[in-house]
Amino acid sequence: MKKLLSVILILLPVFALAQNKDIDSLKKALSTAKADTTKAMIYHKLAFELAGMDPDAARKMSDKSFAISKKINYQQGIAYAYWFRSIMGSYTGNFPALKANADTCLAIATKYNFQPIMASAHNSLGVFYWQTGNYSASLKNHLSALKIRERLNDEEGISKSLGNIGQVYLDNGQFKEAESYTLRCLATAKKMQNSYVIVASLHVMANICSGQKQYGRALKYDEEALTICLRENNKRGLSQVYSNMAHCYNYMHQYDKALKYHFNVLALDEFFGDKKQMSDTYLNIGEVYKDMGKYADAKTWLKKSLAYSTETQYKHGQQDAWKFLSEVYEKEANYKDALLAHQKYQSLTTDIVNEDNNKQIALLQTQYETQKKEQQISLLNKENTIQKLSITSRNKTIVFIIGFIILAGIVGILYYNRQKLQQKALAQQQKIEQQSQLTQAIIDAEEKERRRIASDLHDGVGQLFSAVKMNLSGLLDRVTINREEDRFLAEKTIALVDESCKEVRVISHQMMPNMLLRSGIASDVKSFIEKIDSERLKVNVEATGFKNKLESNVEIVLYRVIQESVNNVIKHSKATTLDIKLTREGTGIEAIIADNGVGFNTALKDDFEGIGLKNIATRIEYLKGSVLYTSAPGMGTSVKIWVPVA
Repeated sequence: MKKLLSVILILLPVFALAQNKDIDSLKKALSTAKADTTKAMIYHKLAFELAGMDPDAARKMSDKSFAISKKINYQQGIAYAYWFRSIMGSYTGNFPALKANADTCLAIATKYNFQPIMASAHNSLGVFYWQTGNYSASLKNHLSALKIRERLNDEEGISKSLGNIGQVYLDNGQFKEAESYTLRCLATAKKMQNSYVIVASLHVMANICSGQKQYGRALKYDEEALTICLRENNKRGLSQVYSNMAHCYNYMHQYDKALKYHFNVLALDEFFGDKKQMSDTYLNIGEVYKDMGKYADAKTWLKKSLAYSTETQYKHGQQDAWKFLSEVYEKEANYKDALLAHQKYQSLTTDIVNEDNNKQIALLQTQYETQKKEQQISLLNKENTIQKLSITSRNKTIVFIIGFIILAGIVGILYYNRQKLQQKALAQQQKIEQQSQLTQAIIDAEEKERRRIASDLHDGVGQLFSAVKMNLSGLLDRVTINREEDRFLAEKTIALVDESCKEVRVISHQMMPNMLLRSGIASDVKSFIEKIDSERLKVNVEATGFKNKLESNVEIVLYRVIQESVNNVIKHSKATTLDIKLTREGTGIEAIIADNGVGFNTALKDDFEGIGLKNIATRIEYLKGSVLYTSAPGMGTSVKIWVPVA
């Protein structure tokens, strides 16, 4: 009975060694958080960080997040809490809880259009149906999650969905499809350096290989995953890796190694208190002893497995335990007990088949009763329609006369209102045009003044600095300076003048880049970023779809907005990394500027004394675009800008 990856790619990373710093950071942020929504989300993140290390502590954190969210009716926090409960249901083998909480999470997320949470809920349902053997329903939910994540361009989520689909194909015996999806998942995870997804993908690949009896290749994938799990104390990952390695060694008849790794799995099962998984591990150990011919030991472990699978009502586990016990008794020539064990096995097999049949019968009965009720409702609706038609016929003449009078009055009122609305719309249009002209005039004047100042800096101050540098250099060549301290001071002065020349040139170029109207917005943003000190702030720029130049006003305004946003990051965010993504597709341009800085409360952005954010809003409004700030204290800031282009 092989233990597979029971919670594949359902959680965010939860590694103790790698995440202790994140946990400390979250606790620190919690101590200073003021808004209840912020506290709820921090508790939620703490729950995810602790899930793989301390399940009890993780549940307490999630319960606190749920309590706060419920108190203030914070629907996003409530949805996240139900999602986390579905995950813990998967961890403990409580599949009814997994299904119920995932359904509730999906209902809330759908109602309020929380698309990332919708994808996660579909993911949990995909795991539920996979665990219960309904592979078509599992694939349907995982594909729904994948579709949402592709629409959101969520690379991490996409990789998880690909891995889940690969796992479903594996369990269905479709090794070619399983390997295709899993290798895509593994490549994406390595690109993002996401250790959690890498481990899960490696384990699925190991299962694919062992399923095809390629045990040497399977062990290579497991050994690579094992290195990562040990480094990052990923106990869930370790359990799955050890289990697969044990099975590989058992199939290769290296029984001592197989037992070693099964006992490692058992220690982890006991840590998580997962009795269902413990019954599987007991069964696996008993199978190894059976294959070794140590029948007394085999019976001991198989009976332990039977006790736990009976306690947890895990009928498939009971079925396998009785099957193996029957084989052991037969090897010992104890045919009486072998027959009794085989009868137990046959009885459970019949029960499982009957349960499946009963479920199908109940489903068919429900469908029949639903159809019958729908037919009764349809018949009642028809009878009501006949009665209504009779009443309508008697009152039609009266209604017609009254309606004609009312209609005449309505036509007069509508005509008057139409004239009034046309005049109002015309006035509004004139006002918008005046505002647009005024904004354009302000921007033109600002750009003109930038050009003038840039020119004065470059041709005036810049040239003066160059002349000073040249004169000082000539003077230094002609004058003999005997003291080493004086010569050092003179050379330092020349270096300062040279640095001043460069600084003036940089400022003048930033105010009006030389290539702005020749190279295009994408090239000029990259040129501007190259001038930022990479030791202080690491900036990544990605631009796609900019084959043709834009209308000059759009380029200038968008460049200034991005420049202002980057300057805000440098001045206020205390960030170490900054990602800029420019995308042109369809009829618009999307710009995303995201940093890992201190963040801010977006609800208070209108109270800031500076004019930077107001300038950005005014410029984007002039282009008939939109700007959205996503941030929270300690969580970094993301600025999403969209402008239409012809």
